[in-house]
This record gives sequence, structure tokens and C-alpha cells, in this order.
Amino acid sequence: MTLLLIGAALVILLISISFLVYIKRLHRSASHFQTIGEYVQQGKLDEAVAVLKESLSRNHFNAEAHAALGMIYNKKDLLDDALTELKTALTINPDLISIYQELYLIYKKKGMEDEADRVLASYERLKESK
Repeated sequence: MTLLLIGAALVILLISISFLVYIKRLHRSASHFQTIGEYVQQGKLDEAVAVLKESLSRNHFNAEAHAALGMIYNKKDLLDDALTELKTALTINPDLISIYQELYLIYKKKGMEDEADRVLASYERLKESK
């Protein structure tokens, strides 16, 4: 019985530690995006790009970071790079609705009407399903 209680206490301790690590990562991620947002507001796009690239070097599967990088590339008129990042973000998380809007704008800038219409239709379908 004592061993069972000790085992249960260890399981609870491990779960608590895992939860604290998870919360710390979320907080670090939120502050990371706050810094990026501040850079963008200040017009420091190159600094924002550097922070995002550094973040992606640690976790290449961060859809939000790819999306933010794509949006910044769009602001810098690096449209092909923007498309690459936004498509990567969609591959990781196809439910990020803001990506469809950004893709639509980029395709319109590039004069790619068919692609813009296709993305707009995907956006509408996703919006209706939510």
C-alpha cells in the first residue's frame, strides 16, 4: 500500500513538472511573438525576421512562426518568400484562417487571379465550418 502511494505521488509530481514546463514554453512563445509584434510596429522588419528565423531553427514545425514570417515577407514585397512560408504554415496547420487572407492578398498582388479565387474559396469554407 505504501509503495502504491509513493508511486501515485511520483506520477503526480511528474505530471506537475511537465505542466510547468509546458506553461513556461507557452509564456516564452507568447513573449517571443510580442517582441516580433513590437518590431513590426516599429518598422524593424529585419529584426523581426531574424527573431522568427532563430525561433524556426529550434522548432521548424511552428505554423504561427512560418505565418508571421510570410506576412513580414509580404510587407517587404518578397512575395515568393512570403508564399513559401505561408504554404509551409498551412501544411503544418491548415486551420490558421489568417493565412488564407494573406495568401489571397499576395496572389492578387502577383496578378494570379485563379489562385486568389481558389484561396478565397478555401477561406470561405473554413470560415463557415467554424
